[in-house]
Amino acid sequence: MRYYIDQSGKIENTKSLTVVAYAGDKTKSLKISAVEKRKLLKILKITTERKKLITYELFATLVFIIIKDEKINEVTIDVEYKGHEGSVKNFIKNNFIKLNRKIPDVSFELITKNSPAHKVAIDRFRGVRKADIIVDAREVLKYLF
Repeated sequence: MRYYIDQSGKIENTKSLTVVAYAGDKTKSLKISAVEKRKLLKILKITTERKKLITYELFATLVFIIIKDEKINEVTIDVEYKGHEGSVKNFIKNNFIKLNRKIPDVSFELITKNSPAHKVAIDRFRGVRKADIIVDAREVLKYLF
């Protein structure tokens, strides 16, 4: 089964929360608050030399967190950061390798507003429904270092 992943609320927008969601034969969503994103960015800007990659690494880490415990063979991620798909894919792949888990086939394409993944993400972003997972800075940092 192929899963589709979408994001609502960009990671770099630190005034609003971010939701990452997937849809396939089931759905799941993950939320990180604006406060937690600011904490992360503050820590990472101090400790990371690759400042330009922080946004992509955080996005990839959130994608990883939401799919890491699922038996997913294929995942299609919305093109959120055009031109940086290779970086996002590598960050996801490296986290699977660290945990010695099977790496799903990762691809990228535009996910439309009619997509079930978009509907899940936007509903959680708007508070229509609660997110399945709420992460904080500490949880995300576990997979970054």
